[in-house]
Amino acid sequence: MNQRILIAGITLLTVLCPALVAAAVVPEGTKLAKSQLLVRANGAEPSTLDPGFVASGSPGDVIVNDLFEGLVIENLDGEIIPGQAESWSVSDDGKTYRFQLRAGLQWSDGTALTASDFAFAWRRAVDQSTGNKTGFNLATANILHAQAILDGQQSPEALGIKALNAHQLEVTLSRPTPYFLSFMSIKTFFPVPAHVVSQFPEKWTRPEHFVSNGAYVLKAWVPHESVSVVRNEHYRENALTVINGVTYLALSSQHAELLRYQAGEIHMTNRVQLAYYQKLMKESPEQLKSLRLLGAYVYAFNTQQPPFDNPDVRRALSMAIDRDLLVQKVTGQGEPAAFSVVPDIIPNYRHVIPAYQLKSHDARIAEARALLANAGYSQTKPLHVTLTYNTSENHKKLALAIASMWKTLGVNVALENMEWNAYLAAKAARDYTVARSYAFGDYAEPSSILSSFTCGHPGNETGFCNSDFDALLKQAADVSDESTRYGLYRQAEQILDHAAPVMPVYYYNHTRLVKSHLKGFPRNNPKGNIYAKDMYFVAK
Repeated sequence: MNQRILIAGITLLTVLCPALVAAAVVPEGTKLAKSQLLVRANGAEPSTLDPGFVASGSPGDVIVNDLFEGLVIENLDGEIIPGQAESWSVSDDGKTYRFQLRAGLQWSDGTALTASDFAFAWRRAVDQSTGNKTGFNLATANILHAQAILDGQQSPEALGIKALNAHQLEVTLSRPTPYFLSFMSIKTFFPVPAHVVSQFPEKWTRPEHFVSNGAYVLKAWVPHESVSVVRNEHYRENALTVINGVTYLALSSQHAELLRYQAGEIHMTNRVQLAYYQKLMKESPEQLKSLRLLGAYVYAFNTQQPPFDNPDVRRALSMAIDRDLLVQKVTGQGEPAAFSVVPDIIPNYRHVIPAYQLKSHDARIAEARALLANAGYSQTKPLHVTLTYNTSENHKKLALAIASMWKTLGVNVALENMEWNAYLAAKAARDYTVARSYAFGDYAEPSSILSSFTCGHPGNETGFCNSDFDALLKQAADVSDESTRYGLYRQAEQILDHAAPVMPVYYYNHTRLVKSHLKGFPRNNPKGNIYAKDMYFVAK
């Protein structure tokens, strides 16, 4: 097989260029703090620490990022660099990738990590008998036979992945996928310890059985309180890791995490409470860190349930909110207002601008009233909406503001607050009318966000289904020319915007508080990945 070696030059740069080093880079002469134990708020209780099951952007995803490592990782600038693989090559037709694993890789129990562990993990991810909901990532990455396996037409053993030997992994795609490597930092593609999972299939993520291959290993998990990890002495770069342990606190209250941060109990918050942002900007601007993310904060409509099976109703509510006012006065943390789901940070992609975005607010309100009237609603027959959100002062504040804006249309709004796991269950069962949600991408292509709106997609919580939309995405997947492919994505996004299964509010600009003596925070990472192994405390 004729292959092009892609990474040899990058491997050399990893040694010569500090910007590409995949570990804590401590400047010469820096005096480190005696204690290197990191405490960070993590939003909520993780539902799982199994990389094959964890959902992107969830509390568990944050922890798994430190416990496990995939074939590639990202540096502080969000660039792809070698992880468990030291090099890789691609066939001339772009459909076969061959990864060379680093020599001497081990699991945290000292067992050798081999290419078979990756093959086992990927086959497990598409095996529908496990109840896994993240296997669609392998189909989206165009792994050969992944979709057929998910559809029950083939067995997991048919998946296009093969361990050629202990150190070589071969992946076959159904079509050339220029952005394939971007998938490799999604947790679904991480290895799992086959020798442990086979022995304890339902209990292997408990602390007493847990085995990982990342910079850290699980120490303790106190439900609804915290997860603690410590350094993995068998990690490939343990000698370069500085942070000795991390505690992730399940804090859904931004006010509670702020108080604990100010008391010195937390080094990094998960969010910043909206009410305090401007004050913090004046008093401690150096402690506020922001990352633009590849996603949008949205409200999802249950399109399978009246009245939101009517696109006029969905469009009316979306038009009626004043996004500029929301990001300036309610959130106020530099988030760009969002009128479509795909953010403007994908290189060379010009995201769609809906026609109503160019109209005045008064004109939007007038059109929204007309749409509701056309759907049969009026002052004497008002629309009733239950708006569901997960526990958070920030979500509540935004929900109240949006409810107020909808009431100007004569809409009756009831707010429903849910604890994180109950909220996830309600959305998964489509037991809601309108719910706080997100449209998030794992790789820098419009399809990373748009694909979750295709018919029957596991991430399609709205129930939206449009054959023309699906056809455009399928057509785009076969196009290698970026300009042509992006043109097809724009057409698909226009269909989505007109149908309005979700109401975009703003694009994520994730802001958190980080103590000044904690270094190694990423300069850029659209996926929001923050690696504890890259961080360190300096002496105060």
